[in-house]
Amino acid sequence: MESLHALANFTHATCAVVSRNVTSDNATVTVSSFSPLTCGLYGLHPASRPVIVIVLVCYILLSVLGNGCLVSVIATRESMQEPGNYFLAALAVTDMFSCLLYAPLSIHNTAQGSFTNGGLCKVQTFFGAVAVLLSHSLLMCQWVCRYTHIVCPLEYEKKLARPRVAAAMAGCFVFAVLPPVVGVLRTGTVEVVTYQGAVHTEVSPTTVYPCLPGGAEGSLIGTFCLVMMIISSIFATLIYRQAQQHRENLEDRSPNPAGNEVFENKLRAAKTLSIVLLMYWMTWFPSLVLYFLSKVEAMSTISVALDVFQLVVLTNTFIDALIYGFRYAIYRQASVLMLRDMRNAVRDMILDYIEIIME
Repeated sequence: MESLHALANFTHATCAVVSRNVTSDNATVTVSSFSPLTCGLYGLHPASRPVIVIVLVCYILLSVLGNGCLVSVIATRESMQEPGNYFLAALAVTDMFSCLLYAPLSIHNTAQGSFTNGGLCKVQTFFGAVAVLLSHSLLMCQWVCRYTHIVCPLEYEKKLARPRVAAAMAGCFVFAVLPPVVGVLRTGTVEVVTYQGAVHTEVSPTTVYPCLPGGAEGSLIGTFCLVMMIISSIFATLIYRQAQQHRENLEDRSPNPAGNEVFENKLRAAKTLSIVLLMYWMTWFPSLVLYFLSKVEAMSTISVALDVFQLVVLTNTFIDALIYGFRYAIYRQASVLMLRDMRNAVRDMILDYIEIIME
């Protein structure tokens, strides 16, 4: 026990892991320690702290409002209730969950000068692993739906009937939960990723960057995410090949404006999803590389990059909603209605409060 507290009074002046040999009961052990408060944007660029808090608050608002609009439109408009959009709605809910899992803790840590550790770190690690696998698998399922819609338009409803869609969603959830659960069963605890020289330090490396899964399961989760992004990219390529062939066939036949319009709508949906996939590659891939680098590179070298790309990757929790809002009027209209309802609700609450005071 004495060895565990041997570094309790040590003051960290720089972003570096400190290791010392501690002798207790004729046994010498190496104890590693580092302070996240000296690392990242918080420790190395103190002037950025208010900006980080403001940015993360905006992220939460955009994620809740944007994804709320997506779910609202799909749930209330019968014309939007098709298999691909079911996965889109599930992805929107997952994005909101991810944002609320990471952003509030980062705001608290940055504002209060603290960091995530202990049981809370393990909770964040477990559910973060579930969220990242679920979001990637749902995006991949959307591509499967779009491919089926273009390649097999006459059998689309049969191939992707609601029971099959429900089974696919359940499969995505089981797939997302399985690696972290197996990790807990295998080791008896939630393994948090450790950094170079900082063995068994279950803390977030900075005030912004979260606790992430470690051990074999952590590497497996990162690999799964990369594989699913590659599979989604393959389906995107196949869709555009099919679209080109279909367009050439339409040009050879007699003009059919109705058929052309249906095809163009399908292609527009695929193009929108392509933009979403591109944003995934631009945000997730650098973060994935940094995740693996953090195990071998010194924290003083990459801590700022970890924070910057964590802020970048969190844009994925609302970027889908913004993309659909810019490309489809129906989502923009839903956003306007939701904001109007919120404004009216706030106004009514203020008026009721004033009436209570006046009485």
